[in-house]
Amino acid sequence: MVEELIPIVLFIVLGVIFMGYFYWNHRNRESIMRTVQKAIDTGGEFKPELLAQLGAVVNPSMRDLRRGVVFLSLGIGGLLCSLFFDISEVVNGIRAASVFPLMLGLGFLIVWRLNKD
Repeated sequence: MVEELIPIVLFIVLGVIFMGYFYWNHRNRESIMRTVQKAIDTGGEFKPELLAQLGAVVNPSMRDLRRGVVFLSLGIGGLLCSLFFDISEVVNGIRAASVFPLMLGLGFLIVWRLNKD
């Protein structure tokens, strides 16, 4: 019974993490739009510097580095987690699920390294 819950809980937790990330990102963009709308309504003037600060886009190179580190950490964490189980099916499942974020993280780090100016 417990063996069946492990992958279910894993995917639920991953889903909650992704939903939380996208919700936070949506709220951040929505607050920026509300700020811009208030400035338009009050007749404030827009300077290019202000707009650049409000919509401050993260450097794509740094974004690749951050994503690479996060995914690499998730993959390594999953591989380390597999060391705590004795059931071979569970260990193999966790390791198989950990390879995807591990390779994704390595891919982001390779892209970051190749695009480094």
